[in-house]
Parts: sequence; structure tokens; C-alpha cells
Amino acid sequence: MRAFALVSCLVAVLLVGGCSSESGPKSYRVSGEAKFDGKPIPYGEVLFTPDGAAGNSGPQGIATVQDGKYDTAAEGGKGVAGGPTVVRVTGLDKPGGKLLCEFEYKVDLPRADSKHDTQDPGPKGAPPKNKKAGPEI
Repeated sequence: MRAFALVSCLVAVLLVGGCSSESGPKSYRVSGEAKFDGKPIPYGEVLFTPDGAAGNSGPQGIATVQDGKYDTAAEGGKGVAGGPTVVRVTGLDKPGGKLLCEFEYKVDLPRADSKHDTQDPGPKGAPPKNKKAGPEI
């Protein structure tokens, strides 16, 4: 009877140990600068959502912006899936404060730890200078 109890305990420990390994999709660390109108965003968040329209899936990532910088590895952050991603930036003047900006854009992030500075849409949400707003007529 004792041998049976010992074997049962050993089997239970092995089964539990096998269940503790990490599973699920891989996520990556992204850090960088967050600016609006060329100025660092005092406080806010950067949200990274896999672009399903481009065939990407995986975990959604998030990072808090403080003094114009963010890092998904910081407290409260969560890594990103990489690949085609919709980035949404929300900027506030202080925690719980006035909304300064909110913009989003699409980018293809590497499937590796990386740096990515947010793409400031420019004054009053104008498209970046290197992109055309529409076809020339």
C-alpha cells in the first residue's frame, strides 16, 4: 500500500511539472520614444494590436508612456506579437489628466525584441511629410 501511495505521488508530481511549462504564442519586447507635435508625451499608453486584416494574430501588447518613453517590459507592460500591427497612442498631460493626443497607424514590427519610436502624425493629425495625403490630380 505504501509503494502504491509513493508511486501515485511521484506520478502526480511529474504530471504537474509537465503542465508548468510556458505555452502560447511568443511575445517580444518593444521600447522607444512617444512624441506628439515633436514633443515628448508626458504620460499615456501605447497599445499594439496584431493586424487581423493583414493576417496577423497573437497577443496584444501594451506599454505605459512616461516622459516621452515607453517599454513593454516595464511594470504593467505586455510584449507584442510582432508582424503587421496596429499601434494606438494615447497621450495625457499627467496620470488621469487632460487628453493631449490620440492617434493610430499600421506598422510591420519585427518578430524579435526591438526599438520603435511612435509615428507622430504631425500638427493637428496631418499625415507625415513622407506620405501623400491622396492622389495628385
